[in-house]
Amino acid sequence: MKATRIKTAGMALAVALAGMAPVAAQAETEVILSYNQPATSAAWQEVMEPYAARLESLSEGEFDVARYPGEVLHPVADGFRAAATGITDITSAWPLYQASSFSLFHGLQLPGAMPDSDIATVRVMDELYATYLRDEYERMRVKLAFNASTPSYDILASQPINSLEDLHGLRIRAGGSTATEIVERLGGIPVTMAITDAYTAFQQGVVDGIILASADMVAYRMYEVGKHYYQMNAARIAIPHAINAAFYDGLSPELQAVVAEAGNQAGYDYARMYMGLTQSAIERMTEEGVTIVQASEEEQARIAELLNPMWEGFVAENGGEGSVAAAFVNDMRELRDKYEGMSDEEILALPPVEGLR
Repeated sequence: MKATRIKTAGMALAVALAGMAPVAAQAETEVILSYNQPATSAAWQEVMEPYAARLESLSEGEFDVARYPGEVLHPVADGFRAAATGITDITSAWPLYQASSFSLFHGLQLPGAMPDSDIATVRVMDELYATYLRDEYERMRVKLAFNASTPSYDILASQPINSLEDLHGLRIRAGGSTATEIVERLGGIPVTMAITDAYTAFQQGVVDGIILASADMVAYRMYEVGKHYYQMNAARIAIPHAINAAFYDGLSPELQAVVAEAGNQAGYDYARMYMGLTQSAIERMTEEGVTIVQASEEEQARIAELLNPMWEGFVAENGGEGSVAAAFVNDMRELRDKYEGMSDEEILALPPVEGLR
């Protein structure tokens, strides 16, 4: 655990210097919080800044959060390394950027794996994490700060897409892992790169399009380059956030409880943010002259036919029938259906999932 600082009020210091009994000092632990999006972004203002403030308030000032938005300390693709080595204490740490280090985690991103509700998705992720995914994540020398997920992915391109045939041969930026396979199966040519490199690549014609959630298309201003949006609701991408394991293990049980409570709220804040951003993103892109094409029922059926083998492939690649992966997939489907049938209010009223750290 990093060293704590001792903070005393000026009055307490004066009393001590006068020879009177000193007032108890407050130990303060610095928490370095880094994030990939800038301070002006909705994600920072609606999720990360409230999360930092919550860490400080719930700890009654024992946590002093040093805030570093906008990739000041490290790029988003280096989140695991930065958290594990102490460059930061808490940051975005996404398995899609370290795909070879994970197996079951990628199952969260199978087409249709998560509920339609953003709130329900966080709950499903938490329950699956506690049972199946914790070991994979903690092997990266981090603990879970909180779970989050993008909305479903669609495609934004520099040329019209009215059907799957129009996707054939297009170079589509994908973050890796499941998104890359989805692009391949739909006939595109995936180009893997970090999201922060995607705008320039799109602008310079290195890629013809991107596969991304509509909210992030607007957040990263991709609509300035791509004017053709194809809605197909392909899959969600898991975007959990990590806390340095050594830092967390060095905290008192009381401060670990603060981390848990603040993280539980942050995961749902992320969901609420995306709910609002998804709606406003469509409006913004329409205002900016983006042509929006919703895949027809026939096209959706074709997309499902092309993507459904990913489920069988996932199980086969991770041990086959009777394996942990098979049990994971079965539980994921059951949890998806269970929470799909509950309202967001009912889900938020449930006690937090235990066993996340």
